[in-house]
Amino acid sequence: MKYISRIIVFGGVFVAVGMLLHFGVYHKLGIFVWPFEKEGENSKANPRRAAMELLAVEGEVETALAQSLRLEPAGRKEAAPPTEAESNSKTESELGAKEQTSDSPLISLFNGKDLGDWESTRYGGEGEVMVNEEGNLEFDFGAVMTGVNWNGEPPATSNYEISLDAMKLDGYDFFVALTFPVKDSHATFVVGGWGGGVVGISSVDDLNASENETMNIEGFLKDQWYRIRVRVTDEHLSAWIDEQQMVNLPLEGKKISLLPGDIELSVPIGIASFQTRAQYRNIQWRDLSEK
Repeated sequence: MKYISRIIVFGGVFVAVGMLLHFGVYHKLGIFVWPFEKEGENSKANPRRAAMELLAVEGEVETALAQSLRLEPAGRKEAAPPTEAESNSKTESELGAKEQTSDSPLISLFNGKDLGDWESTRYGGEGEVMVNEEGNLEFDFGAVMTGVNWNGEPPATSNYEISLDAMKLDGYDFFVALTFPVKDSHATFVVGGWGGGVVGISSVDDLNASENETMNIEGFLKDQWYRIRVRVTDEHLSAWIDEQQMVNLPLEGKKISLLPGDIELSVPIGIASFQTRAQYRNIQWRDLSEK
């Protein structure tokens, strides 16, 4: 009986989300991509956008169902803080990437006491940025984005890794937008965007994370740590969530850039969320250059 009541509640939430999504995309009544009234020949609906929004909602549905039944989304495990042995061990090698060696130490970019070399990014309407009692960096809700950016030169612009642990506390959009240098440009690794489910790089060949070949759809639980890692070499851009590789992008012939807009304020290194409360810890950098 307990599971039946949960399924009924979930069904009601599913329908409500579908109606809200359709109204937000098409500004008329419907559910997901299906209108209650027949579309006219002059409809301006964008099928690609609708499909992307539907996929993002499916990620939220997976998360909601997992929470209601106290299950984890498929392929997702809690990311424990890396031990010293793990931090100094070799990571995965990949096509075109320099293999990391154990003599490349991790450099901490966040001391757990204050912002240090970080500063709150003035997007306009941003939420409060604080270091909480647990020593984690925490973002409150903002009108749009809330985040921090590195106040100084980055340690490198290629042949490095940057990583952090991130936890969504509340909200329904991205809880990580990690901006980082890629040679003479910058990019952003978006985690949980476009309604909570899109993962990818913005931008590749002027296409954002929901449009280019790096796009994935994932579900994310609240109050759970995820290990986010980005590797930039001269030949490749790679990214992982926990141990699952999300991005493996050869850079040859690709234009890497930031999505025009507020995210440009996050350079040279930035962390941001969109209308979402989140926490961060273990913000670290590793040099991968040849000695």
